[in-house]
Amino acid sequence: MSFALFLLLNAILLIRPEDFFPEIGDFRLYLIVICLNLAAALPKIQSLLQPNKLVNRPITVCVLGILAATALSNLARLRIGFAFDVSTDFAKVVIYYLLFVAVVDTPERLRIFLGFIVPLVVIIGGLGVLQVNEIIDLEALRPLVQEAFDPEKGERIVSTRMCGAGVFNDPNDVCLVLTLGIVCSYYHAATARSYALAALWWLPIGLFVYGIKLTQSRGGLLGLLSAVGAYCIARFGWRRALPFVVVGLPAAVLAIGGRQSDISAGDTAHERVMLWAAGLSELTRSPLYIMTGIGAGLYGPVISGEAHNSFICGYVEWGLLGGGLFLAMFVLAVRMLYSLRPAAKPKIPRDLVAFEPFLLAMIVGCVLGIYSLSRNYHVLTYLSLGLVESYILMAMPNPPAQFRITRVWLKQTVLIGVGGLIFLKFFTQFAGQLGN
Repeated sequence: MSFALFLLLNAILLIRPEDFFPEIGDFRLYLIVICLNLAAALPKIQSLLQPNKLVNRPITVCVLGILAATALSNLARLRIGFAFDVSTDFAKVVIYYLLFVAVVDTPERLRIFLGFIVPLVVIIGGLGVLQVNEIIDLEALRPLVQEAFDPEKGERIVSTRMCGAGVFNDPNDVCLVLTLGIVCSYYHAATARSYALAALWWLPIGLFVYGIKLTQSRGGLLGLLSAVGAYCIARFGWRRALPFVVVGLPAAVLAIGGRQSDISAGDTAHERVMLWAAGLSELTRSPLYIMTGIGAGLYGPVISGEAHNSFICGYVEWGLLGGGLFLAMFVLAVRMLYSLRPAAKPKIPRDLVAFEPFLLAMIVGCVLGIYSLSRNYHVLTYLSLGLVESYILMAMPNPPAQFRITRVWLKQTVLIGVGGLIFLKFFTQFAGQLGN
């Protein structure tokens, strides 16, 4: 029952039926289903949160620590009401993550979930493609229209970028979920029991790639290409994958052309770097609050612009405490998955081996995607982390010391957190000077 409810929860989350049928909006379907799901899975979640279990689950500890940092960042500045509102909203995302880890607890369920995601993403991508090509006209899917000046032609260029509904009402978010769909489709195609089934799983990938092109998202494309590179490295090893990563991926960017091939992003890159620098300057302006940040949800109002970088946003809003945990969480996820790659010959059940390269591709794609997006509180970010944690819980129930809550792990986390902040601070200063 809990797994069926969780699948339904994801369908409501990704498709957002109330955006297409406003008359059912008052029913609050997502809230009803997540409450039912929470009630059905509560014993498993309670078991997951036991101290002796959390010691072996550092990614989950990081997620819970970020929730605490979300509240603390505003409480430290006595914004009690705002702290409650922001923390309550983010707590819903954390509950989704906990449900994921508690419910998707067998290889078969993991496989079903990856397959279930594909038709949902087909609906998201298919409706978006129909909307951009003016075959349908739905308010919830209205594309983003942007204007830019072309110095070579001496005229303004109008571009239409595909959007989705609900939490994907942004071209960059659509691109991230389409990348997730590509990896899920490819996983099932690569592990299908017959050529006919493999062909069926390959079909949606063409739609997803076309949809990514219609989003014109540079960050989304970077996430897709990094996912492809991570898969090749995990599947074939560094030596065999390196020529493709170095030559093939840049060639793919040039072949795509248009806005997405302009990785220099001269029209927006310097502006974004200035926003990053402004955020980090605001953080370090008050040494008393450097550990707790300027406050969750306040980057935009204080800096007068979105960060467009989840790691910068994490450090600035949550301080060294939350920002360090956010970075360390992804570093840890990649490290743990990489340690389980087939080439390392890990001692894990055979039915889990095939998942690893695809999950590594997903999490690396997510990391590179959110590096140019502010998605610290977005459910898709924690869906990716939930996939990794569920897999690791099955493949590595008793992780080695460097992957448990030990003094070694604490030292590594502190070094990653402090090192990440220092790197981002100097990088923004250097990049800012290049743009002048």
